[in-house]
Amino acid sequence: MSVKILVVDDDIYIRSFLHKRLTALEYEVLTADNGITGLELARAHKPDLIVSDWMMPKMDGKDFCTHIKSDKNLRYTYFILLTARDTADDKIEGMEHGADDFMTKPFNEKELITRIKVGLRITTLQQELSVFQHRKAITELAVTFGHEINNPLGIIMLSLQVLKKKIGSDIPPELSREIDTCITNGNRIADIVKKLISLENEVLQFKPYLKDSDIHMLDLSGKT
Repeated sequence: MSVKILVVDDDIYIRSFLHKRLTALEYEVLTADNGITGLELARAHKPDLIVSDWMMPKMDGKDFCTHIKSDKNLRYTYFILLTARDTADDKIEGMEHGADDFMTKPFNEKELITRIKVGLRITTLQQELSVFQHRKAITELAVTFGHEINNPLGIIMLSLQVLKKKIGSDIPPELSREIDTCITNGNRIADIVKKLISLENEVLQFKPYLKDSDIHMLDLSGKT
């Protein structure tokens, strides 16, 4: 999946220049000439990084950044603010609205590209951390679930064994088969419980819930 960069600037020259330069680096580039259109594109395409001018009509870069960082689906998007305002107070104001980095106009092309690459690396690390935390939470839940099932399951399995032994040879064939079915399925559950508990010391494995699906489930099959 290609990396998406959104460029928002009312200056057509800057939009065209960055579109051409970033496309040459094999990024997917979206452009807008104001913050309102930029916000619509961001919500629709969820870019990995945004480069935005500060001074724009309809919605300026500062307010645009505020909306991006307030959106739960976009708040971790790396945001670079382009501005001719380069005082410390201006930068503090931009940071208070969520900007991650600044470039002063007129900007140096190589420096901007470098900052974009750094921003994308940071975005990748954030995404990897988010996935790790998500999987860690699932692991902890799975292990807890396994421990909670283990004790009552053990009692049920023992009770079935004792029941079958007490009835002995007088047990009707149909009842014997029913008990054996319960024991067999109880052992299947016990195997799953062992795998759940073992996740505490193993790398979590996931597999698609359905073919070509983005939804994944824990792989307890034991296959690699």
